[in-house]
Amino acid sequence: MSKKGKTNIFITGGHLTPAIAIYSKIKDIEDINIYFIGVKHTILFDRALSEEYKFASSENIKFLPVKTGKIYRFLSIKGFISLILIPIGFIQSIYYYIIYRPKIIVSFGSYVSVPISIIGGIFRSTILTHTQAIIPGLSDRITSKFAKYVFISFRESEKYFNTKATIIYTGNIVRKEIFSISSNTFDFKNSLPLIYVTGGNQGSHRINELIFSNLDILLERYNIVHQVGSNTIYKDFEKSLEYQRQFEKNPGGYISKTGIWRNEIGKILNKSNLIISRAGANTIYEILILNKKAILIPLPESAYKEQSKNAKVAKNLSGNILVMEENSINRNNLLENIDKMIKQKQISRKTKLPDGAEYIIIKYILKSY
Repeated sequence: MSKKGKTNIFITGGHLTPAIAIYSKIKDIEDINIYFIGVKHTILFDRALSEEYKFASSENIKFLPVKTGKIYRFLSIKGFISLILIPIGFIQSIYYYIIYRPKIIVSFGSYVSVPISIIGGIFRSTILTHTQAIIPGLSDRITSKFAKYVFISFRESEKYFNTKATIIYTGNIVRKEIFSISSNTFDFKNSLPLIYVTGGNQGSHRINELIFSNLDILLERYNIVHQVGSNTIYKDFEKSLEYQRQFEKNPGGYISKTGIWRNEIGKILNKSNLIISRAGANTIYEILILNKKAILIPLPESAYKEQSKNAKVAKNLSGNILVMEENSINRNNLLENIDKMIKQKQISRKTKLPDGAEYIIIKYILKSY
């Protein structure tokens, strides 16, 4: 239960980066209590802890776990179980709402944000939602129906919303940590080019497999920092540790991690000569802001081909980006394009992107309480 006289704020959603940025700016306001509401484990059937849970625990933030589900576009046992979890998520959200009575709910997308946003909207909490993707997913569009303010990262997103909410173009929220290069975690004892491989917070098994299959050649030419994720089903992190031992005498160094810490992200992003990544909205925005060379491999099953659209827009904005679709990528053409991108001359960014989105959103949070 909250302390008397304080305003309760829920932060929810599957996009942790902007959530952290907003939290860090409002956490010291004396007359508010902040709660994170989300999933405790990464994916269905996986016991690995979610990044939002780990962050909340590290910051001593009250975390309210929900076991909710999402709608899959194909029939499967996993999809059926996920559907069953949806009403459970609503029941839990009603319980949390009754206990904590949040005046403001700030949503950062994904299915986890839907139940509490609907419940909050029905009971007249102020809902603010920020969408990172160019094509908003079903969760974003549902939440927007109950929101007072909808913040968008790309102008192209506005046409996809059918809502009475006020739509405000802010650009994406950028972690200030990406500009810091103080960490010495990724210092190598050679001058080889550095490749940073990431599949997002949860990692990408497919990208991991492609990198593993090329490690013998890649480590003859490059240093690699590989964020493999914490998924316990495929055990990719355990495999990566074996590869570290196997190739420890290669010219290039290999560092594998389940995730990149906040104090490390600026160093690896700025120091890398090439980034290989999925095409999530937060990732591509940071790549564009820093004007880095990148190979984007969009997640093929993302809703409405969201990541493919993200990658296409990013490529149009920067000549330093190459897009490779997963269904056409293989060991050989990935290696060929890595060599090509490393050798390619850096190209100046075509368009200036808006910065400071978090300050606009915070202005509306303060206005609402």
